[in-house]
Amino acid sequence: MSSLFASLQTAAGAMDIFQNAMAVIQNNVANANTPGYVTQTLNLAAQPFQPENGLVGGVQADGTQTSRNQFAEQSVWTQNSALGAASAQSSSLSALQSYFDITGKTGIPAGLSSLYSAFSAWSANPSDTTARTQVLAAAQQVIQAFNQTANQVSQLESQTNGQLSSTTAQINALTSKIVAINVQIRNGDASDPGLQAQLYNDLEQLSNYSTISVQTEADGTATVLMNGQIPLVIGTTQTQLSVSYATASSPTYPNAPASANVITSSGQGVTSEIGTAGQLGGLLQFRNTTLPSIIGSQQVQGSLNQLGQAIADRVNSVLTAGQVSSGPPPVAGLPVLSYTAGSPTDVASSLSLNSAITPANLAAIQPGPPPVSNGVPDQLSQLANPTNPADMLNGLSFTDFYSGVASNVGSEASAASTAQSTNTDLLNQAQNMRAQLSGVSLNDQAAKLLEFQQAYQASAQVINTVNNMMQTLMNMMGIQ
Repeated sequence: MSSLFASLQTAAGAMDIFQNAMAVIQNNVANANTPGYVTQTLNLAAQPFQPENGLVGGVQADGTQTSRNQFAEQSVWTQNSALGAASAQSSSLSALQSYFDITGKTGIPAGLSSLYSAFSAWSANPSDTTARTQVLAAAQQVIQAFNQTANQVSQLESQTNGQLSSTTAQINALTSKIVAINVQIRNGDASDPGLQAQLYNDLEQLSNYSTISVQTEADGTATVLMNGQIPLVIGTTQTQLSVSYATASSPTYPNAPASANVITSSGQGVTSEIGTAGQLGGLLQFRNTTLPSIIGSQQVQGSLNQLGQAIADRVNSVLTAGQVSSGPPPVAGLPVLSYTAGSPTDVASSLSLNSAITPANLAAIQPGPPPVSNGVPDQLSQLANPTNPADMLNGLSFTDFYSGVASNVGSEASAASTAQSTNTDLLNQAQNMRAQLSGVSLNDQAAKLLEFQQAYQASAQVINTVNNMMQTLMNMMGIQ
């Protein structure tokens, strides 16, 4: 009789365990589309069967096992970080590229073309008021083109500053959530699959902003490092990030905008440790390298300012070397273009027309001997196709120099767009691999559910059989 009671208890215990296993499966199915959730499995272990020692066998639960694969998670984080950088670069470079026209129909190249044509027309009629007026109008067109481009790039710089602040705020918000989860884990919720799903969902979002590595500590909490060097989360301690723009220690151009610097809540600068991955890295590279190469910084003048200064200086030098009249006394020429003296990184934005210049006092005469009445405009018209190194910038005509700048921006934008597309595909592949290793397969869960349902029914049948046997035995013994 005692063995029957033992069998009854064993079957009843098995039913409870099988019911728990089915509950785990139902939870898997319910969370199949929950971000960060992975398949959970109730581990089952056989109890020893030694009747002579009173051990009648059966099954027992041996904890819940997660199918999360850390290699697959890290692969997703790595690809997501690369995509974040490429996306930030592509968006920023696309905006920058739109300010540089390489067709020659608008902007600086159109202005230069009009100016060269005006010089040529003035050379044919050096005393013609209309031709002189057209020179000043064309010069004003060039000025407006430089001013507009410089202002657009400066506005993009301000927008990038805002994006950097927003990105560090997003990182801080996510690391704050991870700290809160670590607190719950320390309070005993380490095995909660929902909490783990939330943790890994936050980590995946964080990986889009920067490269991260994650270490699971002995107490179950997550330690998160940015680029393997900057501790963002250690247990329940969070390191917050912010952006500053402190003047460089030895600036070449002190009045120029400072580079963006990411600092921790303790005041430590970590910009160099962040690298170029993630949205934060991509934005920093664009803000501290790409934009300064165009508009300047405390360390470089910027190609746009170099070009504006070269054009202004060369045109002015030719004009001031000429004469309005041979006299007596001879009247020297005046400069046409002006910019803020002593501020090389503001040339493009401050370029303007000399307030003292008029069509009448444009110097056309090139002093001799012998004097040449159209010598100045003739020399200026040669800027279109220069042979004199003095008419060039870095060995290129002004138009070709501009084309090189615009082409470089276009090449970088194209490369970033390609990288964005490639990294999107790589991220999808990494996520699909993770889903295959750790995700919830509804077909697999359906098969397991059927398996445990049958095991549950079998245990119930054992209980029914034992009950019938006990009833028969009691009837045979005359026990009612």
